[in-house]
Parts: sequence; C-alpha cells; structure tokens
Amino acid sequence: MTGDLLLLRPWWLLALLPVLAGAVWVWRRRHAGSWAAVVEPELMAALQRLGRITRGGRGRALLLPFAAAALIALALAGPARLQPGAVAFRALDPMVLMIDLSPSVVADPKVLGEAQAAAARALDGAEGRPVGLMLYAADAYLASAPTSDADSLRGLIGVLGQGTMPVVGSRPDIALSMARDLFATGDGTGIGGADLVVISDGGGTGPRATEEAARLAHDGARVWALALPRAADGAPAADPAGLAALAKAGGGAMLAAAEAPALAPRIATLRRARLVEDPQAGTAFQDFGPWLLPLALVALFPLFRRRR
Repeated sequence: MTGDLLLLRPWWLLALLPVLAGAVWVWRRRHAGSWAAVVEPELMAALQRLGRITRGGRGRALLLPFAAAALIALALAGPARLQPGAVAFRALDPMVLMIDLSPSVVADPKVLGEAQAAAARALDGAEGRPVGLMLYAADAYLASAPTSDADSLRGLIGVLGQGTMPVVGSRPDIALSMARDLFATGDGTGIGGADLVVISDGGGTGPRATEEAARLAHDGARVWALALPRAADGAPAADPAGLAALAKAGGGAMLAAAEAPALAPRIATLRRARLVEDPQAGTAFQDFGPWLLPLALVALFPLFRRRR
C-alpha cells in the first residue's frame, strides 16, 4: 500500500491536452514557419542560402517549451507515494464484518462454512485495522467491538452455527442501522471512514437495506458485500442482485465469497483516495512534484543559448 504511486491533484493532467495540441501544431509548421505559405519555393531557397531565413532543421528546439509545460503539468498533478506508517487507523475507522446467520445460510454446513471462510479471508486483509464482528438474522447483535486481536475474532467466527442466533429471519437493514448507531459519536466523527463487509446470500436485501447502505455512504462509510454461492436446499433462493445493489448504494462493490482476498486491495484503494482529500494529506504523502520542476528548467536551457 505504501509503494504505489498516485496523483494528489489529477485534474492537472487535463493541461496536457492543450500542451500536446500546441506541440503538434508547431511541429507541423516548423519548416520556415508561415513564410513557406507566401513565398515561392525558388525564392525561399535563395533566402535560405543567404541566411535570411533559417531552415526548419532546428525545429525540435521549438518543442522544448511544450516539454517544459508538460513537466510542470505533471508536477502540479502531484505524483506521490504514501509514506510508511503515515496512516494511523483510528478506533472510529474500523472494518466491520457483518455475517448473515439467517436459516438460508446456517441450515447448510457448506454455505455456513463458505461464510466463515470468507470472514476469515477478509480478516486476513485488515492490515492492522481494528475489526468488529456483527451477526444478524431477524435481529442484529454486536459480537465483538472493533479489536486488533484477530485471533479472538477467528475463534468467534469458528464457532458460529445454527443455534447462534435466538431469532429466525433475515434483516440486513436492521444490522446496517445498528452499525450506524453504534459508531455515532458526540464529536461529529460518526462512522465516517469505516468499511462494513456484509457476508450473505442476499436474503432480506431490499429497499430498506439499500436505503440504510446509502445513509452510511452519505456519512462517509462504505458498504461491501461478499456473496455466498447458494442458499440451502429448500430455503429461498439467493439474491446476488439485491446484494450487489446494496453494496453499490453503500459506495462499495460486491464480490463472490471465494474472491474475499481481492477485497483488501479494493478497500485500500478507496482509503488512499479518501486520505488524499484529507486536509492533512501533505503530511501523509511524499510529493514528487517539486522534483519535476528542475527538469522543466533543464528543458528550457537550450532556448537561452546565444546564437551567432
């Protein structure tokens, strides 16, 4: 995460478009400039022999200002690298695993095993963040407050079963609403920056759950989903489309449960983007833009060469 380059001000790359257009225009007109359009070829040759008009052989020098302008635009775009140890994950900035323990999941040991394996893989990708654990069926419960003790969470995840939840049903909307309330604080920070990972077959997803996910996204959190492969025999069919809609409304995305290892880099990408927008981003990133400015000066030096 700390070795990847990113742009702090990517909109400055738009300045490369007029720079490139100007360079192309000048390159096409480099042969004696506009004189070639109004002077006869024989007279042009005579003027060039007399030294009154120079040939376009040195036309490449005309591109040097555009090269300098391109380097300045790149410098202003802010190519940067996240400094090691710059991100301190706060207790209010956790990852929360939300495991669906409705009958369609727990009735089949294979489906439940998929849910437990997906949770363990997501836990492996936490990168030191505090991780909380919520369980839901017809109601939701906080099984563990955010903690850095991954082993304790693995122990909880490993003992989940049919008798874990006291009520039967599937209400992800209640779980999302409860998460929003649990992390609301009096200092106004709320749940902003948290990543909620819903591990489910999609049962119970609908307008209410989508609305709750959208509220979380509005508060600065992100909702992700890991879709279990199928529902138990005789249970309602899985609803991956509803789960995908929930994740989209929450500012995240849905992945198959088997793709849980790919979740960590996607979360990290959005967290870096969020950090770039933070007022303290200057202290978290090493900006290489200033190092490009001397290169722009080097590109301009030949233009100051005195000619005889």
